[in-house]
This record gives sequence, structure tokens and C-alpha cells, in this order.
Amino acid sequence: MKKNLKLKSLLVFSASLLTYAAVAQNSIFTDRPNVTDAVALLPTGTFQVELGYFRESSNDGDLVNRTSPNINIKYGLTEWIELRVLTNYLNSNADTPAGEIEASGLTPIAISPKVRLLETESWLTNVTLSTNFILPSTGAEEFQNDHLNVGYRLLLENNFGSLNWSHGIGTDWDDDTDASWSYSSALGTSFAQNWGTFIEIYGTFGNGILTTHGANAGILYLLTTDIQLDASFGIGLNDNTPDFFASFGFAWRTSFIQ
Repeated sequence: MKKNLKLKSLLVFSASLLTYAAVAQNSIFTDRPNVTDAVALLPTGTFQVELGYFRESSNDGDLVNRTSPNINIKYGLTEWIELRVLTNYLNSNADTPAGEIEASGLTPIAISPKVRLLETESWLTNVTLSTNFILPSTGAEEFQNDHLNVGYRLLLENNFGSLNWSHGIGTDWDDDTDASWSYSSALGTSFAQNWGTFIEIYGTFGNGILTTHGANAGILYLLTTDIQLDASFGIGLNDNTPDFFASFGFAWRTSFIQ
């Protein structure tokens, strides 16, 4: 019942907002702050930095994770490939039967090329493959993986006039579990002159892992066509998912090609 009330509150808030879409065709677009990555690729020669603060917690206080900053550095290499480097500075606190566990430091570095598969002018506007290679023995010792961890997301985008609907589905393989599946779907639009909003559902499932389901909503503001500010919050929809999270972020881009 508590989860249902949370979901209703989120949907009431989201109904007044809707979701993220670029306010103008030449404006900055980002992977922040929703789970579903941007389907479009950066133009060739464009450099972009996305930074943010993220906090998630359970209502009983057994789990609190903070990342400050989470870092996503991107470059448009060609018309069909975008390169990304990602990491976070994570502070994690968890109460366990064995006592309190606290750890902090950089998470492993991920190299994440994104490749365009299809671009059309139909209702299915873009199809992109986002890959993820998490390097072993990088980051703080508490968070390191022993082997190369890999994953991918197939990203699809639908445009319906002023509405943008994007989806992601894919698989991850890590050191300790069987392959896990992830899904996300985000609906967005712009309003006023420089504002955009989004609502989203997402989750993970698979053999040997806990199934999670969550929902979030957020708002974005274009300070200029090259600078974006954002804020979002989310809730867990089942007991395996943190009860609440909040995020605030900043993104900036420039082009090396005039």
C-alpha cells in the first residue's frame, strides 16, 4: 500500500509536468537525469561534460548512497559513433547484520561507445546501441571489479509532435551474478521557452539477482543552448528498490568544429 501511494503521488506530480525533450533542435541534450540514455548522438567534434549529485536511501535508514559528482564525459567522434567515459565519487553507508559498512571513493571507470543504427523521419526516429565496458582494477579498492564487466542498451526513440518517448533494454554481465536484464521507458516534452520535463519507469530482472522496479520524474532548464540544469526525484516500486532518490545536475557542451 505504501508503494502504491508513492506511485500515485509521483503520477500526480508528473501529470503537471510530463517529460524531457530538447527545447530547440540545436539545444544541448543529455543522458541526465533519467535512467534512459539520450538516443541521439552528439554531432561530430562536439565535447560535452555532464556532472551531478545523486542520493538514494531506504525508509528504514539501512541504506544511503551518495554520488558527488557523477561524471559523464562525451565526444562526438563521427556521425555514427559517440565516445563516453563515466565514473562516480561514491559514498555508501549500509547497516547489515554484521554491522555498519561504509565505503567511499571513485567507482570503476566505464568506457561507453554509443553507435547509431538507424535514423529516420518516421515515428521511430532513432535506434542506437549503447555499449558499456567497466574496466577491472580501476577506482577505489572497495568498488573494483576483478574482470572486465560488459553490457549494452538498445535505445529507441519515438516522436509524436511535441512528445518524445524513448526506451532502453539491455543486458549486463558482471563478476558475481548471472546476466541481468534492464529496461527503462521515458516520456518527455518541453514547455514555456527553456523548460522540459519527464516521467519514467525502469527496472532490472534476471536469474540470480534481485528484481527491482522504480519510477522517477524531473525537470530541466536550458540556461543557454549549451548549458543545462536539471533536478529529479524517484521512488521504489518494490521492496528490493531504494525507497527514494533525488538528483541535481549540470551539463555543458562546446564544439571543436566551427
